[in-house]
Amino acid sequence: MLSLRSMHFEEQEVVDLVRRHELAPMLLRHKLEDEITNLVLIEDSWLTERKKEILGDNEEEDFLDNRGWNSKDFDLHIRRPEALRRFADQQFGRGLEELFLTTSINHDIVIYSLLRVKDAFMARELWIRLEENEMTFAEAASTYGEGPEASAKGVIGPVPIGRLLPSIIGDILRRLQPGEIHPPKQLGEWIVLIRLEKLTPARFDESMRNQLLNEQLEEFLTKRVERLLGGEEVDLLHYDQAL
Repeated sequence: MLSLRSMHFEEQEVVDLVRRHELAPMLLRHKLEDEITNLVLIEDSWLTERKKEILGDNEEEDFLDNRGWNSKDFDLHIRRPEALRRFADQQFGRGLEELFLTTSINHDIVIYSLLRVKDAFMARELWIRLEENEMTFAEAASTYGEGPEASAKGVIGPVPIGRLLPSIIGDILRRLQPGEIHPPKQLGEWIVLIRLEKLTPARFDESMRNQLLNEQLEEFLTKRVERLLGGEEVDLLHYDQAL
């Protein structure tokens, strides 16, 4: 089996591969993650327990050989997710609830039904029939829908409302009551009918806190990579182990 240890690359070959396949952003992102990981000291007891979970009945030497790793690589791999979490918590944790209060509407979870056709007359005819309960939305979507959602009888979700594209769909859903159908709406080449099935307001619980924390970390790393690739100066990474 070919292993990394048996492979050899010339320096220029590596540079060419990185350039040709546009790998610089990804490599720089991994480099930043490693730098953060090395800033955050993780307790030996935590590391030992995590190693046991990962190795199971496998010998560490065999595990490392199969991946072409050394023990330092393994430790870094184990510590990275926890180190990134602790770093993000220290950097962004205090402002998360305030952030949630200003963006909670985008985190509401929605289930809705969508039917799209390209004929405006048909769209209006279907809307009238639906309003008069001559057919169900599921029947209309599966029979007349021309988009991929027709295979699911038009039902989409659950999904955070802030992630819907185009964003006007989210705006429409926020104005509807459950079971209410919006009149035919032109969206690009399509005429769409949209019905709200269920909207669940977001709550600032542990799951939401972790989601926001991950989003803040992702934004931080993405912007830092962009600035570094653009040749800009950036502040030194900092983590206070005493906090």
